[in-house]
Formats: sequence, structure tokens, C-alpha cells
Amino acid sequence: MKEYVLGLNGLHCNACEKIIDRVAAQNNASVKDIDERSGFVTITCEESTIGKLKKELELKGFTERRGEVKGPRGDFGRVKDYLFSILSAAPETYVESRLLNYSLASFVLLMLAGIMISFFAAGAIQNFASYVPFFFLSIVFSIIVVFSYNHMLAYKETISCTVGMMVGMTVGMIIGFMSGALIGVTNGMFAGSIVGILLGIGTGVSIGRHCGVMGAMEGIMAGFMAGIMGAMTSVMLISDNLVAFLYIAFVICAIVLFGLSYMMFRETGSAANDALKTGLLKFLATAALFNVFMILIMVFGPKSALAYL
Repeated sequence: MKEYVLGLNGLHCNACEKIIDRVAAQNNASVKDIDERSGFVTITCEESTIGKLKKELELKGFTERRGEVKGPRGDFGRVKDYLFSILSAAPETYVESRLLNYSLASFVLLMLAGIMISFFAAGAIQNFASYVPFFFLSIVFSIIVVFSYNHMLAYKETISCTVGMMVGMTVGMIIGFMSGALIGVTNGMFAGSIVGILLGIGTGVSIGRHCGVMGAMEGIMAGFMAGIMGAMTSVMLISDNLVAFLYIAFVICAIVLFGLSYMMFRETGSAANDALKTGLLKFLATAALFNVFMILIMVFGPKSALAYL
């Protein structure tokens, strides 16, 4: 008999412990210790049995992690280690590092394209200078959307139901709020709400559905409420430092999505390298199309009487 320590995804409660105990007993193995907080399970079994045991646990929803962030829960040092592993392109954060590189490259290229286009558009768009801060935020928003979608998609095979619902809710809420607030500035409450609802629900459902109908429902509810709230917030702050608020709000939204990224890594381990389904050109093209879509609505979409521009 040999002792194995497994880091498992989806370990949340006493019911999970009972399932693991039952699977172990069916394979002539014994569970020595289960730590719900860390997600580690210590099992004693024959060497010839461990492979079959892992497969049966996976069928029950407990997939083995590929990487770990060391330290107890609540330790900010773990977040710091995760961030530095991304910046240093460590093997365990391959997906995150690649997406960060794609994001930075896309940001630079879209900004350069925007500067060049502005020389021709300045005379064609009335009050062009007033749009500039929001065109910039549109680029940031587009990159955040594409990053978040591809990042969450890379974890779809290992996502648990509980985590999937959180992902659907968080992505739907953040994307819905950001798009609703941005369009609410330039076009008013109606257009901002519609765009926020559609983008929030669309992204929330497309990610949340991978854990089942509950994840999709969380995406729908979060996208619907956040889309309206984002547009409403912009309209309410029309005469009260709206631009400054949007910059602050976008930074906070980016921090929340980073926290979601860390949670995914913490709960499921590293995403497989081949789970990343995009490259630089595809990432850039998608972000550019998203940005063009937002700008077209800003400039040519229906406008309410009560709007910042």
C-alpha cells in the first residue's frame, strides 16, 4: 500500500467527503485525510489502483489539479505568487501569461490604429474630442471581454457546478455593467441598458452554461440587472464627475475579473496548454470587432435626451 496526496477540484462540503470515501472503499483504498479548505485528499491504496481511482473520482466531478498556489486560504501571498507566475510566464500559468501578452499587444495596436483613424474622423464626428475618453475605455473594455471569455473557456472542462455559477454570475455582471455604463454615457439610459443586457447575458451564458443550466441562469440574471444598473449609474452621474467615476469603476471591474481568474486557478488548478483556443491574430481581430461595434453604437446609435454627450 502506498500513500498519495491528491489536489482535487470540486471539493466543497461534507457530501463531497462521503462520495470520495465511497469511491475509495469501492477500490480497496482508504481515505486518511480530507482538507476541504485546501482541496487536498490523502489516500492509501495499491499503486496499480491509483489510476482507476482518479478516473472514478473524475466521473464524480473531482478532477485532479494540474498546478497549485501554496499557502493557506486568505493569504495574500498566494495572490502575489499567482500574479508573479503570470508575469514570469511560469509553466503553470501558461494560459494566463499568453492571454496577458495578447492583451498588451492588442491594446498597443488598437491604440495606434485609433490615433491614426482619429486624424480622419475628427472632422466627420461632431464633438469628436468629447468622445475620446470613451473611445479609449471602449478599447480597454473590448480587450477585457475577449480576455475573460477565452480565459474562462480554457477552464470549461474542469469547472465544477459551484464555481461555474460564480463564473457565469461574475462575468455577466461585470461585462453587463461596463458596457451598460459606457453606452449609457454617450447614448443614454435606453441604449445603454439594451447593450448592457445583451452583452452581459451573452457573455454570462456562454461561459456559465459549461457547468449546466444553473450557470447559464446566473449569467442571465446578472447580465440583466448589471446592464440596467450600468446605464442608470452613468445617467445619474451626468453632472457629477462621470468620466472620473468610469475610470475608477473600470479599474475595479478589472480587479474583480483578476480575482475571478485567481479563483479559477485556485479551485481547478492550471488549465491545460491546449485548452487555449485563440492566438494573437484571432484575439486582436475579435477585440477590434468588439471595439468597432461599441464605437458605432456610441456615434450612430439612438440617443436619449438625457445623456452625457
